[in-house]
Amino acid sequence: MAYVSTFETMCPWVFLGSKKIFKGVVRGHLPEKRPMDDLEMEADLPYEEEYAIGNLSPYSFYHGWYFPRKLDYYFRRYVLFDDADDDIKEGWRNTYTYLLKKMSYKYPGKPILLKSPVNTGRIKLLLETFPDSRFIHICRDPYKVYLSTWRLYEAILPTFSFQHVEYESVDRFILDFYREVYKRYFDERDLIPDGNLVEIRYEEFVKKPVDTLKAIYKTLNIKGFEQAKPAFKSYVKAHESYTLHLQNR
Repeated sequence: MAYVSTFETMCPWVFLGSKKIFKGVVRGHLPEKRPMDDLEMEADLPYEEEYAIGNLSPYSFYHGWYFPRKLDYYFRRYVLFDDADDDIKEGWRNTYTYLLKKMSYKYPGKPILLKSPVNTGRIKLLLETFPDSRFIHICRDPYKVYLSTWRLYEAILPTFSFQHVEYESVDRFILDFYREVYKRYFDERDLIPDGNLVEIRYEEFVKKPVDTLKAIYKTLNIKGFEQAKPAFKSYVKAHESYTLHLQNR
């Protein structure tokens, strides 16, 4: 199975032909840990493809991190696409397809696993673009999601934003984002063909990661679980002492 790496999200234009030139540069400028969760950060590890979309085009919600006073604008325009005309939707679709074509060329014959929270609000558009897509939805205690999202914004806004934004504005946006994206998800998930959606609980995944992965492979009819199982077990063992500390508010 293939995935979009940190290097590929940061160099989406050139990762096929200029790996030797740019990969070392990227690796040399990465922090050892991801600021939002203290997990290791490395050029070859998986990352959200939304960063690549942001680097390739204007059609990404993550541009709102530079201008946090307009987070709601970027959310409604590039996640829900409520304020987007057909040209914007087509631009997003072309950019997303361009990236995945490059990934398919690099990893021929392999399914591509993508992870991006904003795609929770794009089910209909994703299915219009990729009708045979399979979806994994991980639900979590909403209060923990709230705290985790705050940790993310506290880590990234001081680094990326060009604007000062009030605490209350970010807090209100986090709550609005959660409500709106889930409303859209519940409105659109029935569009997913039977057998192409699996929903799991984060808490159960953490308790039984390998068993949960086995169930996902089976439900979505993905081949290769037994071959991947040793790697899953090795990763779980290496992170068995990991704890994410979320500060109460």
